[in-house]
Amino acid sequence: MPRGSDEPLVAGLAAGREEALAAAYARFARRLLAAAWGMLGSREEAEDAVQEVFLNLVRSRATLEHVGSLQGYLFTALRHAAVRRWSRRARDRAPADLGAAERAAAPDAAPAERAGRLERALQALPPEQREVVALKIDGGLTFAEIAAVLGTSINTAASRYRYALEKLRERLKEERT
Repeated sequence: MPRGSDEPLVAGLAAGREEALAAAYARFARRLLAAAWGMLGSREEAEDAVQEVFLNLVRSRATLEHVGSLQGYLFTALRHAAVRRWSRRARDRAPADLGAAERAAAPDAAPAERAGRLERALQALPPEQREVVALKIDGGLTFAEIAAVLGTSINTAASRYRYALEKLRERLKEERT
């Protein structure tokens, strides 16, 4: 499978070159972090997930020669890291009180209230819809790229995104009334 412009970078990573790792980090870390934050709802967990992705990238360098798309590889690895964190979160603690942050906010913080409503609506989405939204909006991936990361069809990825947007609209409309 051709790697296109990723080929020299993947070759450098496979050879263990530090400059290749730095270049991959510079190129993808911001988008990975944004997508992880969207999927996990916590900056701390998102940072940990991205760190895990790059650590695993270094550890698995011997198998990188078969990577067709570095972006696809990294976002797939991020998805796996997020799933592990969701599982650990579900096992370790009860569901978080999603309204606690808003109750703690100042009453005159209208933008913060809107952000809180949006965050609660996002967190209320099923994980498979939340991850598509995060990959699309925060990660900047196309539906074809999302489908490859998730191992689904493009239509499934697009449908999950559409259903997520519908649920977000409904939830936000309910909270306004």
